[in-house]
Amino acid sequence: MRKIIALLALILLLAGCAPAQQTAASPITVYYAGPEDGVKAALTLAEQSGMVTINADLSTAEVLVLNGAVTDSAAAAERVKSGSGLVLVSGKDLPPEAVSAVLGQPADLVSKGDPVSLTHVKGSTDPLVTEVVWNGAPQIRERWVWGASTQYEQMLVSSYETGEAILWQPTDRVYVLNASLGQSNPQLQEWSYFNYLIYHLAARAAGQTPLSFADYPGSPVPHAEERNALLGFLATILLITTSIFVLVRRYSVRHPEALDRLVRDRRKYEANEAGTAWEQVGFHRPLSGLLVGMGLGVVLFIPLIIYQNLILPQFILPSAQALGIWGRVTQFFALAWAVFDMGTAMASMKFLSQHRVSDPKRGIQYMQVYVWWQTLSGALQVAIVVAAVSTGVVHTSYAIFTWSIIVHALIQVPGFYQVMRNSLNGLQRNDYARYMDTAYSVILPVVTQLAIVPVLYLWGQGKPALGPVLGGVIGMGLAAYALEFTCFLLGLWLFRRLGLNSTVVFMAHFDWSVIKETFRFGFFEMLGGMVVSGGLAAEIWITQTRLINYTEVWGNWIMAQNFLLAFTVATNLFDGVMPAVSEALSCGRRVLSQYYSTQSYKYGALTSAFLAAVLLPVAPRFIIGSTGQEFQRAAVYVIPLIIFGAVQYPSWLNDAIFLGSNKPFIRALLSFAEQAIRITLGLILLERFQITALIIAYLIALIGRGIAGYFITNKVCFPQRLYFWQSFGAPLLAGGAHFLFISLLARIIWSGDEITSILLFFIGILPSLPVFMFFYGLFGGWDEATLAEFGEASKLTGFLRRFANVIFFSPTRLGARLSPLHNRFPITIRNAAMEEARQLTEERVRLVVSPAGSPGD
Repeated sequence: MRKIIALLALILLLAGCAPAQQTAASPITVYYAGPEDGVKAALTLAEQSGMVTINADLSTAEVLVLNGAVTDSAAAAERVKSGSGLVLVSGKDLPPEAVSAVLGQPADLVSKGDPVSLTHVKGSTDPLVTEVVWNGAPQIRERWVWGASTQYEQMLVSSYETGEAILWQPTDRVYVLNASLGQSNPQLQEWSYFNYLIYHLAARAAGQTPLSFADYPGSPVPHAEERNALLGFLATILLITTSIFVLVRRYSVRHPEALDRLVRDRRKYEANEAGTAWEQVGFHRPLSGLLVGMGLGVVLFIPLIIYQNLILPQFILPSAQALGIWGRVTQFFALAWAVFDMGTAMASMKFLSQHRVSDPKRGIQYMQVYVWWQTLSGALQVAIVVAAVSTGVVHTSYAIFTWSIIVHALIQVPGFYQVMRNSLNGLQRNDYARYMDTAYSVILPVVTQLAIVPVLYLWGQGKPALGPVLGGVIGMGLAAYALEFTCFLLGLWLFRRLGLNSTVVFMAHFDWSVIKETFRFGFFEMLGGMVVSGGLAAEIWITQTRLINYTEVWGNWIMAQNFLLAFTVATNLFDGVMPAVSEALSCGRRVLSQYYSTQSYKYGALTSAFLAAVLLPVAPRFIIGSTGQEFQRAAVYVIPLIIFGAVQYPSWLNDAIFLGSNKPFIRALLSFAEQAIRITLGLILLERFQITALIIAYLIALIGRGIAGYFITNKVCFPQRLYFWQSFGAPLLAGGAHFLFISLLARIIWSGDEITSILLFFIGILPSLPVFMFFYGLFGGWDEATLAEFGEASKLTGFLRRFANVIFFSPTRLGARLSPLHNRFPITIRNAAMEEARQLTEERVRLVVSPAGSPGD
């Protein structure tokens, strides 16, 4: 613990030794003419920062800032000739003759309003190019284009599409910005670099050397005062949490009997767990998780799409810049959190399920390691991030991300908010765990964003140094923190609803053997996650350098890729299979593990066949009808990507088996091999085949991984058994019949407009699901035992029980009754697997021994 405190003290010392803020020369006297818009606000902010003084007397001004207006062109021209600097912002009401008089050259101006992107002139080393990241600037529309007779001393920024000058110098200390402002181009005026740009131009026009973006007091980055306050806060948090840990650790060592009190309320536990099928070992438990995930997913998918594509970007956070900044930060932290987590989350679930049968007290200790690793390391991790971005990143092209990085990093304080979900997964209460997953990914983000983001967006509008864009980004960060905390409270309530004692999860009974086993497993789990994230980063790199028309093509590619998210519903099954395999294998039940794998192949194929049958005819029509003809290429890309999505499940299942078998290093090796094949094929094929090369690389790498994974699991984990008809034949026939059914509906319903596109999408996702289930039963996808198991699992879906019966079970049972193939292709290992499940259930240590004198009393 002393080492942690010493390391944090070193971080604070280094932060305090950061380069001191530069000081500028005396304030610049600025004469301003123009509307009360972003330019005036930027100059006012510079005045408040002590950089400029706004003066109404043109004759004494060091710099003239003429923003679409010239009150006295002759006087202004004379002042410029006598040595004053000039910043001229084009405006639609600016007379050409006034511009000509001030600049001393003909003003051959043409007004344009089509959108263009901004980019700096290649090879330029001007500070306006190195300090301002123009590739991140928003598009502009209303602007002036100067004729061929225009004389440039230096062009600094041009439009990407046409090469026309946007920011240029006619002469030394004179700058022209060809973007109409005022009521025009509001996105440019909300840009996080805009305030600094105006200050920088004024300082350069006055002959001064402007401060860097990081050192300018009006820049939206943490300066010394904010940085030191944050680090002081984090140091305090670390000291408090360290002190709490010492107290909890001492109490836990003195009271080992506290581990016996996992049950808090015996009556609740007997009613909600011990007296239900959840206490019985078997495939019905992970299967119920799949049914809950699919049931909630099909109901909530349409409103989620409407929220994400309509409500959020138009009413809650009306800024593409803010959404883009937040998206980049969250994408980066997907890798960062994988590293910081060190695999402790997955390890806690794996070992809790492994020891639940024979030694639940030891299993809980792995969850305790997760809690205290996240708590003690969280503040230190965030302190490192804060010190790094506030002293280093602010001096790079990523400077505008600093506040969003800091706010998002605070999620790691205390960092254990997923503990209840992990505990429920480890205990195999897959219904409750899937409720939490749905709340976390679908419901609670909408609630927290609606409550927080608009407030912070408006707050940012009142903070000129920050602006509404970064105000909205900070709002997204706070909403993400509220999401984590609210989900934790939901998990706490569900945990206690089972009658379990949540207090024991936050104690510290673990010993060094538990810690070592946690991190030995977690390291390779973390490595596998890093490999995948690294592969995605490499994919971005090779496409940027080799893909023609990158931005437009990639926009179509991302739109097509969005439909792959539908296939992740299968992970609701595999998230439950991993702890189930861990439980079975750790107790020597290999046939039961084999049965879990067999059934997972079946349900993975069933789920993927349904989604592919719906999306193949629906997705291209939905893209064209709802987004317009400019996304026709996305409608082409989506077809092979849907096929790719449909064959992902074998790899996901293999990963679950590797983790459940305590072989995360094999998962990491296969992930590395897949990414290596994908990137190598991309490098070889991309220049010749363009985006088609990625499709080829995706399919070859993934199918190769799935096949290799099957044989490796068969060799090093336990023998695999595939029953062709239930796992492949029936799903393929049902999928083919359903594809024809949806295609016929599409021809009848779809008219190429938004309404019929949404209607077709809705029908395909929800009302058509019972039809597919009927087809699966009709084509002989069941035997009596597995159909009964499916019915049992549908009864474990809680408040979705009736819905699951109507959507899933009843239609497929009807198809099975009518099918001549029913019970013709049984899964023959089921009886032996169920006998092992029965034995394992009897061996499980009962958390409530008897009505009197039990640990739960």
